[in-house]
Parts: sequence; structure tokens; C-alpha cells
Amino acid sequence: MTGDLSVARRYASALFEVAKKRGQVETIAASLSDVVATVESSRELASVLHHPLLTVEKKRAVMHGIFGGSANADVEKFLFLVVDKGRANILPQILQEFNRLFDEFRGEADGEVVSAVPLSMAQHFALERALQSKFGVKVRLKTRVEPNILGGLVVRVGDKLIDGSVESRLQTLNERLKRVKVV
Repeated sequence: MTGDLSVARRYASALFEVAKKRGQVETIAASLSDVVATVESSRELASVLHHPLLTVEKKRAVMHGIFGGSANADVEKFLFLVVDKGRANILPQILQEFNRLFDEFRGEADGEVVSAVPLSMAQHFALERALQSKFGVKVRLKTRVEPNILGGLVVRVGDKLIDGSVESRLQTLNERLKRVKVV
């Protein structure tokens, strides 16, 4: 899957550069999202795209028949390239990476906070503001409760992790104690 992710990043980056150059980042993002949602919701379409015996021309014809009038022209060309290269199976990852690039472009990021107890709305918004200040981006924060962290917070924004949980601190303390030599 790591290989697929790096390939998806390359494809997403290429499409994103085209979108920026044309000044159509939002339009292409919406069109790509619609296309991927359609592919993921249709077993028949997915089976056509992944069928090893169908020619690329037939797959292109099916794609054009479905998306020819509704998808952005650059997205349709991009889909043809993805089908030509046999990469239709990673369309969801391409979309995810494209959306990550779009978020960076807009100065936004998804974040998640895990706490032992539910956060109040005031705590949620205060944490969102603090993270926006720390990372310099607008953070869309989701919360999740996991009692096993005992207390504190585990926060992830993009690929950055801040683990301030009691569980983590206890594990660190335990590791340090194991290294201490008793005399």
C-alpha cells in the first residue's frame, strides 16, 4: 500500500499543478470528488475499470459515456490517463492526496483530538484556536473519546502528532525506570 500511496501522490500532484495553472482548483476538486464517488458507488463501473480483459479503449468509452458531459474536461483527460496506466484502483487515494494538497493551498488542515473524557464546546474551540496559532493553518478538528489514555490529549494535525496523554507519559516513565540500575 505504501507504493500505491506514493503513486497516488504523484498523480494527485500532477493534476493539482494543472488545476492551479488553469485557476480551477476548486472546480477540479469538486469534479474529481464526484467522479470518485460515482466509481466507488457503482460495482458495475468498478468492475469494468478493473476488468483485465477489457481494452483500454472500451474502458475509456465507458468513462466518456458516464462522465463526458458532467466531469471537468481536465478531470476526464486525467481519468483516461489513470485508466491507460492501469491505476483506476487507486482513484480514492488520488482524491485523498488531491484534497490534502487543496487544503494546504487554502491554508487548512484536518485534525483529530483524542481525550479520555468528552471535551466541552469551549474546550474544543479553544483547542482549535491554539492549534491554528501553532500550525498557522485553519484546523477542522474532530474529537474522539478513548478512556484508555487515562487523561491528557493526543492531537494529530496533518502528519504531526502531539501525545500529551497520561498513558504515554506513564509508558515513558516505565521505560526510564527499566534503564535505571539498582545498586
